[in-house]
Amino acid sequence: MEKLFSEFKAVSANEWKARIEKDLKGIPFDSLVKTDRNGINIKPFYTKEDWAHQAFPLFTSSDWEICARIIVKNEKAANKEALEGLQNGVSGLCFVIDKQYDFAILLKDISVQHIYLQFIVKENIAAFVTGFKNYLTSVNSSLDQLNCSIAHDTIGNYVHSGIKALNGKEEQLTFLLNTQNTKGIYNICVDGSIYQNAGATSSYELACALAHLNEYLNWLNRNKQIKSAEKIQITLSTGTDFFEEIAKLRAFRKLTTLVFETYDIKPQLHLHCETSGIYRSQFDSYTNLLRDSISGMAAALGGCNSLVVHSFNENVNGGDAFSSRMSRNQQLIFKEEAYLNKVADVATGSFYIETLSEQIAEQAWNSFQEIESNGGLIKTFEAGELKKSIDQQAKQLVELYKSGKRVLIGVNKFPNAKDAPKNLKVKRTNSKGIEALSLTNELFSDQTVNA
Repeated sequence: MEKLFSEFKAVSANEWKARIEKDLKGIPFDSLVKTDRNGINIKPFYTKEDWAHQAFPLFTSSDWEICARIIVKNEKAANKEALEGLQNGVSGLCFVIDKQYDFAILLKDISVQHIYLQFIVKENIAAFVTGFKNYLTSVNSSLDQLNCSIAHDTIGNYVHSGIKALNGKEEQLTFLLNTQNTKGIYNICVDGSIYQNAGATSSYELACALAHLNEYLNWLNRNKQIKSAEKIQITLSTGTDFFEEIAKLRAFRKLTTLVFETYDIKPQLHLHCETSGIYRSQFDSYTNLLRDSISGMAAALGGCNSLVVHSFNENVNGGDAFSSRMSRNQQLIFKEEAYLNKVADVATGSFYIETLSEQIAEQAWNSFQEIESNGGLIKTFEAGELKKSIDQQAKQLVELYKSGKRVLIGVNKFPNAKDAPKNLKVKRTNSKGIEALSLTNELFSDQTVNA
């Protein structure tokens, strides 16, 4: 193989550019350079002249947990859905909990010690933890034996809703301190998906998620409990800009390492990813399968530890058994047919993705420092600056689709006449919180849509 390569003369980047301009009959190379939403210039090709550093994998685990997201309204129904998923390839369960439920019914016949388990708990966290511990005791188990995250994100709830929980900070601190040194659970859980789903650029999304995490670390540090931050989970959403999303997740690992070094801690980081809701169309919903495949693959290649691929018709009828099956089968194909779980950080050494990862990380770090200089995430949010920045970025994204510079198949290009929009909510509210963005809603905001 070495002899084969020695027979070919090395070609410089300038020689490639000259050849491109010749083949394009004089079109200048610089006209092919595009600027993305982050303000980063994306070139047609990259060489070692762009990335001359030695490349190292940013993560060592190649596999991830295939997760089913279950909104609990009835214990028996949720248990049935969970068992259906586990029997057909799911290895993780993400329960969304809004009140106290009977764990004996909810988790019946589920071997919680052998799967990844996530509970998203909005309220009454103390009662939840007590009830869950009692259940584990009744089945001769404990939190230490689990691979589990209890996601009670007071800051995320506040930023998303704009409603400050009474005694929210004290409740969160009590939860963190009461669950410290528990080997089996991630008790610091940051929902960074709210920023991407609201329309933030990749670099600003990471800055917000990092500042969000830093609020919790600051709380613990001020209470002289920073060493208890041993297991941390961050949730991020991935969109359809395939290479950018891979680079984004890789960049985030670089950034969290910098923050952890500041506090002199080395926690175990669990990166939980979900496919973005921005691009999920309410009509011609089967096109969402293609978008979620791109988003899901980017998450897997970018190094997620667990992944939820949302149902393609989730915002049509809340999803059904068929769409749940398709969601888990997409991930099974990623593993069993595309072998995406065989190599860790496959993007290592890619001149383009390494360069893009570094550029996104640099921009995110600068934005993070700006947020911190303004007092941190909460103060920046309360001053209205966080929402203002994200709303502006979302508006710019919507304009790209309205102008046709970006394409959403089935929505602003090749619409399905037999599947016209129905019951469409056409406007976001004027909430003080960071609201989710739906491109379908925004693109049809000037139309009157009837059922």
